[in-house]
Amino acid sequence: MKYGPNYIYECPQCGNLIQRKSLLSGNTFDSEIYSDGKRISPMLPEFPDLVECKKCRNIFWLSKTKEKGEYSWGDESNPHWENADVAEFLNIHNYFRALQLNVAESKNEELFIRKRIWWSFNDRGRNGGKLFKFVNDGIRWKENIDRLLQIFDIGDITQKVMIAELNRNLGDFDKCMELINSIEDPELEWLTEAFKRECESQNKNAFLLICNE
Repeated sequence: MKYGPNYIYECPQCGNLIQRKSLLSGNTFDSEIYSDGKRISPMLPEFPDLVECKKCRNIFWLSKTKEKGEYSWGDESNPHWENADVAEFLNIHNYFRALQLNVAESKNEELFIRKRIWWSFNDRGRNGGKLFKFVNDGIRWKENIDRLLQIFDIGDITQKVMIAELNRNLGDFDKCMELINSIEDPELEWLTEAFKRECESQNKNAFLLICNE
């Protein structure tokens, strides 16, 4: 894995500087892919796009913000850029806040945010913790899943698998099996068999599908 330059952005609300890393090369060694579609690749990391300004708490897309420039290690042309806040992934609370602030301007952007809410809840389980930590977590989790079920496209095979997974998370194993059994692609038999095993064991949690060692 080899990092590229750090890109500098300016918060459109207050002008605070934010830096985001980049990657020149990487690989999928030690990657894990889970039943909810999340991939964790230590040697091919993802960098945030939707971020919160640490100064004014504005939430915005870096991809919609013009870059001020870039710097690499040892670059002294703009020494203050090295002290810019580092872009970080949002937490569950701020993903919900992004939706309340209407940061999502399209169905795809809403889907992006809601998938990451779903994954963030599941990350708690992946890290050995409880899915729900706060009083209203269960209600917010269910509302998010209900909305994902509305906006996922069942005609897209990847999203159909996600719909099946959401139903399994809700404990509707019959619906999950119905959707999985409707996938007739022989190249996905390994995946459908994995889902069937988890339904048979009444497991509602995200599970590891692939581990590339």
